[in-house]
Amino acid sequence: MFLKEFIKNKSTGALCASSQKLARAMIKDVGLENAKSIVEIGAGTGSFTQLILKEKPQDALFFAIEQNPLMAKELLSKFTNLDCEVCNAKFLAQMLEKRGLNAVDLVISGIPWTILKNEEQDELLALIHKNLKRGAYLSTFLYVLPTLAKRKFTKKLYANFSEIKTSKLVYGNIPPAIVYYCRK
Repeated sequence: MFLKEFIKNKSTGALCASSQKLARAMIKDVGLENAKSIVEIGAGTGSFTQLILKEKPQDALFFAIEQNPLMAKELLSKFTNLDCEVCNAKFLAQMLEKRGLNAVDLVISGIPWTILKNEEQDELLALIHKNLKRGAYLSTFLYVLPTLAKRKFTKKLYANFSEIKTSKLVYGNIPPAIVYYCRK
C-alpha cells in the first residue's frame, strides 16, 4: 500500500510502514503515560497508533488524523473504535475545539515533513506549537538521509521549540530515522 501511495499520492512520504522500533522511540520520554490529551498526526496505517493505544492512560482523550483516505480506511479497519479525522492537519484547532480542548499534552507526528512545501511546514509547525500546552511535546521523526530539505526542516524545529532532544539512530526502520522530541 505505501509504495503505491508514495508513487501516486504526493502527500505520502514513506515507502513502507514505520517499524515498531521507531514507534517505541516516538513515545519514549515524552510524557505519554501521564498525558490527558494526545493527537497523532499522519497516522498512516497505525504503526504508532497501536503503541499509543496500549501505553496511554485509559482515560486520556486520543484521536488520530490521517489525510489519505485509503490509509485512514486501513487504520480504521485495524482499530474499529479509533477516533480518527480524515483530513489535513491544518484543521487541528477546529478538531480540538470539537472535542472541547484548547491545547493538548502531546502530539505524535508521522508527517512527512521534508516533502512538504516550506509554507506548509511553517503553517503546520506554528499550528502544532500553538495547540500544545506549555511544557508539552511534539514527537516527530526524520529519515537519516543527507538532504537539504532535512537540514532546513531541522533548523525550523530548533527555531520553534524551547528544548529539543533527539533519539539514537533507529536502524530498525526503513530508512533509518532519528526522533526529535520538541518541548514547548
